[in-house]
Amino acid sequence: MRRFAAATFAIALLASLVVALGLLVEESRAELENQVFTSRADRIQMVVPRGWRATDQPSYPGLLLWMMRTQPPGQIVLTSETFTRELYCSWPVACRNSGDSNTAKYVCALRERLTAQRLRVGPIQQGPKENELAGLPSVWFEYDDGKRFLRQAVAVTSDRAVSLVLTAPTNEARAAHGRPFDQALRTLHVLTAAETAPTNDASLGMLDAMPSTLPVDGAPRDAGVVFESAGPPRLSPIGPCPR
Repeated sequence: MRRFAAATFAIALLASLVVALGLLVEESRAELENQVFTSRADRIQMVVPRGWRATDQPSYPGLLLWMMRTQPPGQIVLTSETFTRELYCSWPVACRNSGDSNTAKYVCALRERLTAQRLRVGPIQQGPKENELAGLPSVWFEYDDGKRFLRQAVAVTSDRAVSLVLTAPTNEARAAHGRPFDQALRTLHVLTAAETAPTNDASLGMLDAMPSTLPVDGAPRDAGVVFESAGPPRLSPIGPCPR
């Protein structure tokens, strides 16, 4: 629980610190074009709010996209982490045993840790219907430590935990950026298998010339779509946890 909460809160507060951490990130196969951010590795896409400066080359693991606004000052970051058994078991027992969705359980664990750190934590709000229709239902809540004022939306899929975090130096600035935050959240959705397939014409031509049963660069090919190699069976995140 300590590792999970520390990592999550560190990423959330990172946007307000604006420091060069000098850390490396894994290859994310992400791109930012015409204000549309796409991460094929995480299979998510989102539209950057108008008037916000964005970069898809952050320097912190798990941070996919960084967006900034100077007047009033504020930052929005998009993060993603693998939903593993380790992450699931880091949640308090009461959160895991609730009958809620995995998204709600994740937020339950995060809120409990933030409250223990004596931060002021607001009530949970349901995310926009657009997320639910896109197969990525979300919830959000606000919290602050008197110096940084944050709003965080969370959505958990079968294999990813995605967060959108707004941070501002004042409560007024946070409120002023509420609309662009909501606009970005509404556009957040999961990519289909077709959307994560290669888009390079030459590579597609090479794939079409190969039998569908042969692997390409270690990835089995099926119906014209290249998927990552399955490897050993993936352990379901939901299951018994060590005492």
